[in-house]
Amino acid sequence: MVAAAGLSVWVLQDQWGTRTGRAIVQTVNGTLFEVTSAGIVPLAQGQDLPDNVEIRTAKESGAVLQLRDGSMLELKERSGFSTSQSASDLTVRLDAGSVIIQAAKRKTGHLYVDTADYRVAVTGTIFGVSVGVKGSRVSVVQGEVHVSQNNQDKILHPGEQAVSSPDLEPESVKEDISWSRDRDRYYVLLASLRAGIDTLHLPDLRYSSKILGRLPASTVFYAAIPNLAQYLGNAESVFRQKLSENPELRGVAGDTSRLSVVIDKLRAASEYLGDEIVMTSSADAEGHMQAPVFVAEVKREGFPEFLKKIGLPMAVETHNSLTVFGPVPQAVQGVGAAVDSAKGDFQGTPFYARIEAAYHEGAGLLLCADLSRMPDSRGATPALAGARYFIAEQKEVEHKMEARASLAFDSARTGLAGWLSDPAPMGSLDYVSPEATLVASFVARNPASIVDALTGVVGRKASELGANGTSVQNDLAASLGGEFTFAVDGPLMPVPSWKLVAEVYDPAKVQAALQKGVEALNQSSGKTGASAWQMSQETVDGRVYYGITGDGGPLMEAHYTFAGGYFIGGPSRALVARALQVKASGASVKHSAKFLSMIPRDHFANFSAVFYENLGTTLAPLASLMGAFSNGNEQQQKALQGLGNVKPTLIAAYGEPNSLTIASGDNVLGAGLTNLMTGNLQGLVGNVLPMAQFAGRHGR
Repeated sequence: MVAAAGLSVWVLQDQWGTRTGRAIVQTVNGTLFEVTSAGIVPLAQGQDLPDNVEIRTAKESGAVLQLRDGSMLELKERSGFSTSQSASDLTVRLDAGSVIIQAAKRKTGHLYVDTADYRVAVTGTIFGVSVGVKGSRVSVVQGEVHVSQNNQDKILHPGEQAVSSPDLEPESVKEDISWSRDRDRYYVLLASLRAGIDTLHLPDLRYSSKILGRLPASTVFYAAIPNLAQYLGNAESVFRQKLSENPELRGVAGDTSRLSVVIDKLRAASEYLGDEIVMTSSADAEGHMQAPVFVAEVKREGFPEFLKKIGLPMAVETHNSLTVFGPVPQAVQGVGAAVDSAKGDFQGTPFYARIEAAYHEGAGLLLCADLSRMPDSRGATPALAGARYFIAEQKEVEHKMEARASLAFDSARTGLAGWLSDPAPMGSLDYVSPEATLVASFVARNPASIVDALTGVVGRKASELGANGTSVQNDLAASLGGEFTFAVDGPLMPVPSWKLVAEVYDPAKVQAALQKGVEALNQSSGKTGASAWQMSQETVDGRVYYGITGDGGPLMEAHYTFAGGYFIGGPSRALVARALQVKASGASVKHSAKFLSMIPRDHFANFSAVFYENLGTTLAPLASLMGAFSNGNEQQQKALQGLGNVKPTLIAAYGEPNSLTIASGDNVLGAGLTNLMTGNLQGLVGNVLPMAQFAGRHGR
């Protein structure tokens, strides 16, 4: 009987997953939560970890956990996971954020890590997994990892990495695990292993410049484009083909007889120049900007004669296989003297290092400025306070056009640019449907600054509401996690279907603060005779919904609830309930094909902020309705037509300690070329050089 009982226990343990150890919290640095349908509960050191329940870290928090099989799991801030056990296998489901796992050695079974797009199988391995809006990334420090995606397997060895999406570029394993408290030990393990992963370089991108290093040290502005002769010729052919096929397009384009003349001159000029054309400007000893100068390699003799032939007055000099030309002879002479040397003084400047780094990533259209030395930027706005360098570029990556602009600061970001946190998972997007027409989501460094801004939007300062107002402001700031999403997720009329989702760490405190705020607002409004605001509460299907109603109809009404560590609000209870259904289904906007197709390709797994609009489908009916009342006004008809043809847009922002980067998938060059083809020269300048006003003035 004893032998039979022992055999039964062994079979149960091996086949049906009898637990072999405790899953406990080893250490917590900050705040660790257990997230259930009933709410969120803080976890402390030494507490047990339940299965099939989400465990999440708060902002600026981390934790080390021991799993049931003895594996150690280190959790980054704003990361969430759950575990489940089946037979002799243990599965970690990573929903968001990053983990580093030291997998215990096993005689049977595996430790699995599941994400939305990866399944990772390991035994006795040290590795990291990150999950973001763009996809998943797996980095191996020690041992061997098996990664499965769409029924295809790959094996990763130490120092190797895999990403699940083409929009998520690999980065060095060292950088990927740099947040870990044990990073120094991991760095030692990686030091003896192979260097990172090679990136695929497209042939049309430039990875070095023969001109950059020969410029003068006084250079403060640098713009570089590839020689577009073939590009312009192909574009002209396509344009003319479309004109011949579409009579309506011919009517819109109008007279194109001058187009061939312009294109022919541009192509003819390009035949004299090399693969790259640079426009540069310097600052003199007194800080005054010099006239722009163009520099290019000489590919064919006769460029000065060509300029005279087409009637373009330019000073032209040739120095060591480079042609230098521009409208002001003195500026041309200054740059010409510098490029006489194969190695100019510019190479020793920090500005040169910034530009060279852009080339290392592959350069298409490149625009760079040293803001600290440009006269018109000395009175910078608060948003740009402390900004040192501006780098903007557009290039084609994997047959996808991308535009990117970055501001680098002398020290930590300040002013409005300092509001954004470093890139982090955005769980609030899980409550927004794929049909949303407008989404703005961001993670703030300091929730108090957002509360201050909201009180300004409401139009009442906390001080005007007395002691209660100040208490409300402080309570909200202390309870918010810093992640916010605002969306238009439904019809615009008769009541806009707005949706507000905010991360909260103490729902009870937030609710108490809102009640206190309404009371303070009513006391203040009572003095002026204004109608009072009303608060309500109802329970539907076991969930508590709250409401705030003012005197003004549906537009002055809001409903909200708390779920999964978030505040979810909207103009009606039905819209709030719909948001919860979107979350439960897993089919949110961040999983939609349109949203994912527009995400910029880079090494960031998450965003600091993201703006997405798909207004065309919503505005088109309104534009048609308004067009019926335009009385045949041609200008109004064109404006309304453009309103109904708004293209989807996605703009991502990434905050780093000393820089802020904004990226988009817009084809700036294509839009500018369309304006050139249709004769809209003002639109051409506005699209190709969208930052033309950055120096504070427009030039011809």
